[in-house]
Amino acid sequence: MEHYSLFLDEIHPGGHFDYFCLAGVIIKTTDYSETIIPEVEKVKQKFFAGSTSVIIHEKEISDRKTGTPFAVFQDKSKREEFWTDIKNVLLSNDIKGLAVAVHQKNLYKMYPGVRDKYFLSLQLIVENFVHFLESVNGRGDIYVESTNPSPHQTDDQLQSHYYYLKANGTLFYDRRTIQHRLGNISFPLKADNIIGLQLADLIPNSLNRKLTGYELRTYGLVDAFEKISYDGCCGDQKRFGIKLIP
Repeated sequence: MEHYSLFLDEIHPGGHFDYFCLAGVIIKTTDYSETIIPEVEKVKQKFFAGSTSVIIHEKEISDRKTGTPFAVFQDKSKREEFWTDIKNVLLSNDIKGLAVAVHQKNLYKMYPGVRDKYFLSLQLIVENFVHFLESVNGRGDIYVESTNPSPHQTDDQLQSHYYYLKANGTLFYDRRTIQHRLGNISFPLKADNIIGLQLADLIPNSLNRKLTGYELRTYGLVDAFEKISYDGCCGDQKRFGIKLIP
């Protein structure tokens, strides 16, 4: 049975942005260690003076502040080249995308007293990840970058919801199927320099900007993510790959 990892990141609504987004990428574990890590490290070396220790972060790339490794992206051509290289990593490998985007205000208007957005989002992510694992007869683990210390305490919320879903099942899958297909959920630190989480970090803000109707700044990254989003083996990416709520 092949093993897969789902790397996830999130962004909250705020300012002019409407959506809570939980999104990331599914990668076969052997492909991750043998191909994805070397390819992304090669991109890092190209833009960060040979270093692989710089941790890719979408906001810092876009801020491109002087005095940081991301100052290289003050050159627009370098930004375009970087995003082209990242898109090539996504599109040239067997990577699948999963995302849930919650329009928080509309959700609360339609469903007063609704369960929290983490439960709703994680349940859909878990169901669609299990659906994928069923399709490939695989087993998987989930990784989410730790946000502690955080006023949202998202690590605790997500972990609690995850084990609730494993113990009780979801709308479409009973607990036996979920327990058979899923292992653990982990919350590594940003400082751990985990490549899969850095790829996941690039997705939520860009997706939020597109859904809210703002100018994108990642040069086609969302288009690439939409292309690789999981389609449920039936061409239905809106149901399985990028799910909008409500």
